[in-house]
Amino acid sequence: MTGTSLSRRRLLTGATAAAASLALTGCVGRSEGDYAQVSGEVPPQFARRERVVLWSAFTSANAKILQSVIDGFNGSQQDIFCEIQVFPGYSPLDSKLAASFAVSQVPDIVTLSDVNWNRYFLAETLEPLNGYFDSGFGPGAFHPRFLAEGTIRDQVYWLPWARSTPLFYYNKEIFAGAGLPDRGPRTFTELREWGRQLKGFRYRGSPVKMRGYSSTDDWYFQGATWAFSGGYSDGMTSRLDSEQTVAALEFDRAFIHDDQMGYLAGDINADFVAGVTATICNSTGALTSLLKAAKFEFGAAFLPEQDGPGVPTGGSGLAIMRNATKARKQATWEVVKYLAETGAPEWSLNTGYLPVTTSSLNSSKIKERNAKTPAYQVAQDQLSRARQPDAMRRYVNETIAEVLIALQKVYASDADPREALHEAARTLAPGIQRVLPKYRRMVTS
Repeated sequence: MTGTSLSRRRLLTGATAAAASLALTGCVGRSEGDYAQVSGEVPPQFARRERVVLWSAFTSANAKILQSVIDGFNGSQQDIFCEIQVFPGYSPLDSKLAASFAVSQVPDIVTLSDVNWNRYFLAETLEPLNGYFDSGFGPGAFHPRFLAEGTIRDQVYWLPWARSTPLFYYNKEIFAGAGLPDRGPRTFTELREWGRQLKGFRYRGSPVKMRGYSSTDDWYFQGATWAFSGGYSDGMTSRLDSEQTVAALEFDRAFIHDDQMGYLAGDINADFVAGVTATICNSTGALTSLLKAAKFEFGAAFLPEQDGPGVPTGGSGLAIMRNATKARKQATWEVVKYLAETGAPEWSLNTGYLPVTTSSLNSSKIKERNAKTPAYQVAQDQLSRARQPDAMRRYVNETIAEVLIALQKVYASDADPREALHEAARTLAPGIQRVLPKYRRMVTS
């Protein structure tokens, strides 16, 4: 049950440093079509086709699933070859993409996360997509809730693909053994009461905690701030050290250190599957892998509320690079159409990510899967109470790193939540001022 340590140096290097110093300067965008395509390998049978390069942050099983989808595209026509170049996660991809502008070489389509595509928008490097839609393939091909998150001033820049919300996962065997209801807690207060009831319970001969906390992702805390009527920001005005946001972190501090029923986990999935912790909050995208790994029955429920719901959307979408040539962008749009109309059901069915296209929402296979395993339907139903993360988390590149540092102090060292969040807010003030002029122009124009 040991946690992992996070350092400011580690958190503020890589993608954070690259995107902050390059992508947000506003100097990376140049006129349309003046950037070369990144190099790669084209199989001989595709040598005469228009080449499209897709940069993907998906690894392991998800990488294979996406490759299967793209293989289907390459086999469906004779004019375009789509090549996937894989990066080990969003941060390495983000760092490489920011650096690629310095040498005027870019891919054509990129899986950008929900918190970094906005920065490339501010840097004017993303292609506006409204003009590509036509009567045969329009905005209606995508879930309107998710399409809206990639739309700025009525223009679409980022299309939904691997989207998710967090779910509350609970071990049904542990809950039954401890006399807890077979459901998720309705409120954080109820979660704490259940944690106290679980105290001293042993599962398969070993003591068990109520919740394992993630040490590397603040996504769940973003949702908790809303549940306590707080948040990261109101527009670009910080709310990190507001009374309500402090209350959300104080709940976690008390749950971990006073009740001793929460802890900072190195790997929440591994601990949950091992029966070390009775519950975790993790992405809907983790559901499929958890079902394969767990040797016990578990449930999936909505996240707890408090003053109200607190459900953040997350994941990634597809963005086309503005500086590619017109021919490459048009070919890339054909890939997008195939993904939305044909590939999306296969992707959602095999990865567990939410259906985000009309084709996947209407898929009989996905409906059958949801009926057989209701947890998938829970994930779709919870979307009605979800919202995208606060603006500061999306536009100020250092925000996630600074919040993680604050969480680490509280979770691992029982630091005062007010002091930790106040320090984060103070440190982030220059970043807010750097982004603020462009942000204001964006929301007022």
